Amino acid sequence: MATEITIVIPAYNSASYLHDTISSVIQQTFSEWELIIVNDGSTDNTEETIKEFLGNPRIRLINQANKGVSAARNKGIDEAKGNYIGFLDADDYLLPGNLQAKFDILSKNKSIDFVYSDVIQCDSKLNEIGIHKGIETENLYQEALLWQREVIPTLPSNIIGKASLFKDRIRFDENLSNCADRYMKIQLSIDAIGAYLPIALVKYRDAPGSMSKKVELLEHDETYIISKIIENNLATKGIFRNKVIANIYLTLSGSWYKDAHNTGKAIKYGIKSVMVYPPIITKLVKKILFIKTITTHIIFV
Repeated sequence: MATEITIVIPAYNSASYLHDTISSVIQQTFSEWELIIVNDGSTDNTEETIKEFLGNPRIRLINQANKGVSAARNKGIDEAKGNYIGFLDADDYLLPGNLQAKFDILSKNKSIDFVYSDVIQCDSKLNEIGIHKGIETENLYQEALLWQREVIPTLPSNIIGKASLFKDRIRFDENLSNCADRYMKIQLSIDAIGAYLPIALVKYRDAPGSMSKKVELLEHDETYIISKIIENNLATKGIFRNKVIANIYLTLSGSWYKDAHNTGKAIKYGIKSVMVYPPIITKLVKKILFIKTITTHIIFV
């Protein structure tokens, strides 16, 4: 059987959810796939969980020393045999028609480099919480940089693209972990042509302890992205770049306050956002007033 699509799963201490994730690939209505799981130096039962599926000739396990999620994805890219490559985080879940729907668009439109869809946000047991919608591709560049909306929700689990796109043009930056997906969105918006499929085809597990909740990693990665924006002139110097950087600082401010309960860091990044782009003070004040309102409500309830 031909391999049209390679799915790459980076796995690090992922035994809790990995069985569901792998099963979601096997249950696809599209059959011309291979699955590469890169075990990134796990110390739990991740490898044992994967081995349960290795009787399927379309599933391959690659073990490597721990190098981080971006290096694991890039290893999968290097090993992929498919004409198209998709990615799936080890705690996410593909709905059965995912591969078929995205393959149909890519195979019929040779100018399209990658496809993405809407996403269902779920709790740790895959019970639906809400829908995260993507946006049309003509708005990708500005929205990806400004980070005011998700743009491509739950990337990487949400995209399938030409193998040549990832093998020859765009790689996951191995200096990043928490924000590797966000930087990939920026690169895709600049260097590739995407297509948006406005139906939900992925379940994203918003589990406690997920990488998105680790604010120290977020701080490292976002400051690195700022340096890349400036170094590579990804946003034109002037008001637009200042607004992009201010939004990043404002996001860090909110994350330090909400997720890490560190008021000092929250104030630091709030001030930096206003210094870079003074009009953002309106948004900052709204956030502060909202937090005060919620806090007051909790106290009196």
